[in-house]
Amino acid sequence: MRRLVFLLILALPAFAQGIPLTTAAREGLTELLVAPGGAYQSYALYAKALSILGPAEPYRHFLDGERTKVEAIRRALRTYGVSFPQKNPYLGTVRLPKDPEALARMALALEVKSVYLARRLSRVFADYADLKTLARTLEAADQTQAKLLRMAIAQGGTLGTDVVRGLARDLAGDPVCPFVFGKGLCP
Repeated sequence: MRRLVFLLILALPAFAQGIPLTTAAREGLTELLVAPGGAYQSYALYAKALSILGPAEPYRHFLDGERTKVEAIRRALRTYGVSFPQKNPYLGTVRLPKDPEALARMALALEVKSVYLARRLSRVFADYADLKTLARTLEAADQTQAKLLRMAIAQGGTLGTDVVRGLARDLAGDPVCPFVFGKGLCP
């Protein structure tokens, strides 16, 4: 039921309810995608992490989660008629250390930045239930990813596949799950 309500909120944009999108809300929606700490930068970081570490967890499934975030943000941008760069400007520009623990620390710093970006924008989206829900979902997903990165740091920078699958099972049915691990691990 909770998932259905979440999907309905995303499907009913505020402008359909007669509320025009403010300039701040338009810019905020674009920020969720392209700003430092936004979905494009996080996606690029996890793609680069996989090129360095191979299919290591939690990065492998975090990349899938970032793909879900990018899709959701792009869908909202299209719904509101806001233009955005189709191409991720961060791909190929992210530099990461080869040490898994140092890499996890950099990823954690980015997730913390992402949490604050989403939290700030949820206030900008106060008059738009669908966008506020999206920002809060992104914030919750980024908080979960930050928690998992702290776990990874404590274990040398990565997590076991069984740990990640167990954590995904714990989130099963929660609308945040696909934004953390992607649709493959989340029903």
